[in-house]
Amino acid sequence: MKSIIATLQKKNLLLLFLLVFAVSCGKDDPPPYEPEYLESYETIQTFSKEQIQANVGSGELFPAEAAAFVQFGVKAVRINYHTIGVNGEPVLASGALLVSASTNKLPMLSFQHGTLSSPSEAPSLFQSLYTEQLTFFASIGYHTALPDYIGYGATANLEHPYEHRASLATATRDMIRASYEYFKVERLTEPDNRLFLTGYSEGGFATMATLKLMQEEHPQEFNITAATVGAGAYNKTATAKYVISSNENQEYINTFLWVLDVYNRIYPQLQRPWSVYLNEPWASQVQQNGVFTPVELNPSLLFREDFVTGVLNGTDTDMLAALADNDIFDWRPGFPIRLFHGDADRLVPYLNSETAFEAMQAQGTQNIQFITTEGGTHETSLGDYIMGTFTFFFSVQGKDAPAW
Repeated sequence: MKSIIATLQKKNLLLLFLLVFAVSCGKDDPPPYEPEYLESYETIQTFSKEQIQANVGSGELFPAEAAAFVQFGVKAVRINYHTIGVNGEPVLASGALLVSASTNKLPMLSFQHGTLSSPSEAPSLFQSLYTEQLTFFASIGYHTALPDYIGYGATANLEHPYEHRASLATATRDMIRASYEYFKVERLTEPDNRLFLTGYSEGGFATMATLKLMQEEHPQEFNITAATVGAGAYNKTATAKYVISSNENQEYINTFLWVLDVYNRIYPQLQRPWSVYLNEPWASQVQQNGVFTPVELNPSLLFREDFVTGVLNGTDTDMLAALADNDIFDWRPGFPIRLFHGDADRLVPYLNSETAFEAMQAQGTQNIQFITTEGGTHETSLGDYIMGTFTFFFSVQGKDAPAW
């Protein structure tokens, strides 16, 4: 009998010990973090420091000398996150997060991609050399977020709202939020409170739209340290007037038709047939085959005269309202910002950066510069923007920037 009692006592003591141990462990381990924007994630690929040095040294995007600045390996993570669509509807979007292998607190950088020639170029798919080379930024000390935007990656089933201010800004903002949450979920060293943003072409427009949204609607949430924007169409109204009134061939006219098509679908006051905008036979061809069907390159022959007149003299108020809703050139950034553009850019007219710089100066922006690539086209000015961004962000942090 005594042995049975002793055995029971030992079992009770063991249970009590396990209970106390479990409770004490529960006190030490915080509950799992419940993210609001981050839905899921998976590692795409990891890169050693040596691999990144070899990629950068190839000279495709950066000068070969930039390889000497690589410090850390990088892990590329595919992020799925919650955002909203063009009509405010819930959307599960995606992007890539490049996580530096450094264990120190690092700043976050959000890089907004330009116009994609193929859906396979979406950052979260990590199939293009361009995306792979952006591991450089993470390797030199920036955790780097790369939003796909709606219409790419996880939302490839949706139409991409090309050059639409509101949806580009919210998709970028929420990708950044989800990226911060990733570090909390994984219990990694979280980024510090410095946030850098940059983008070129459509990415320049998306960056400018995001900066304005963050400053005006989320001033306490985001600490914007500095930003660069390259060759973005910030002044949609002036750009549209310039293009449709031109009497010379515009080799990128289909890209303008893409913007027109997006606004025509999104804004309820428009939703017009192409016959309102274009002369025949191009109106019927675009209506049937889409905006990238071959058309007349001279706007004076392509666009209907009454449409052009309505925009230029101010009577087409519905179209002008849609364009104005996407103008993001006239405001006052409260952080250091640099604008880059080539003065021979045929895709995004140089006037976009000119008018933005002038308007921002007039608004009282303190720390702003406009860097022109003389004779630079949309393609050939990319290098100046990339290296200008690299050196500018270094200088903002008090680091010595190289002279390439």
